[in-house]
Amino acid sequence: MRLRQARKAQQGKGSHLGEDMVFLRRFFGAPRQVGSVAPSSRFLTRAMLDRVDWAHARSVAELGAGTGVFTRSIVRRAHPEAKILVFEVDPALQDVIRAEHPDHPGLRLCGDAQELRAIMKEEGIESLDFVISSLPFTVLPHEVSENILDAVQDALRPGGRFVAYQYSSIMKPKLAARFPDIRTKFVPLNIPPAFVYDCGGDCREGAAL
Repeated sequence: MRLRQARKAQQGKGSHLGEDMVFLRRFFGAPRQVGSVAPSSRFLTRAMLDRVDWAHARSVAELGAGTGVFTRSIVRRAHPEAKILVFEVDPALQDVIRAEHPDHPGLRLCGDAQELRAIMKEEGIESLDFVISSLPFTVLPHEVSENILDAVQDALRPGGRFVAYQYSSIMKPKLAARFPDIRTKFVPLNIPPAFVYDCGGDCREGAAL
């Protein structure tokens, strides 16, 4: 029994080490897409996903999934009937996620997060309860960043939340201009340390409060 447990633990470590190497290679190949040299820590994962009311969430999108660290926990926490849209533009990282979740009925793996609204229409999703983002907004082209944030605002239901992490506070004023309710948490136990922004409300003219 102990031998089997040890082998299983060793296989798990090897699997995550392989993910880390894929992530590192993709970072050096396309740092604007990946944004970090290492996948998110379990501390950051908890800080992000504990913000979500999983018991009542039926539609969730993840932006910038990387090797699927958050995806793994989202699938485990989500309601069985929830629809989960997972966006990752890098084909190599998509393959990692696809291999781990080949048969999940509610999960759809997508590419460009700018296509969020179009994908929702295809899936028959009117609005999202939560959007979870790992996208490196500060290094994305300005137009791309704005397009994605516009799509997120359009996609969220009234009372929905946008939960994103960044490696600096540079994005906070831009998020505050769109979302009047922002709760911030600093997570030091991550490489690099990160700020979690839990955003709600809508500053757009005529938006429901």
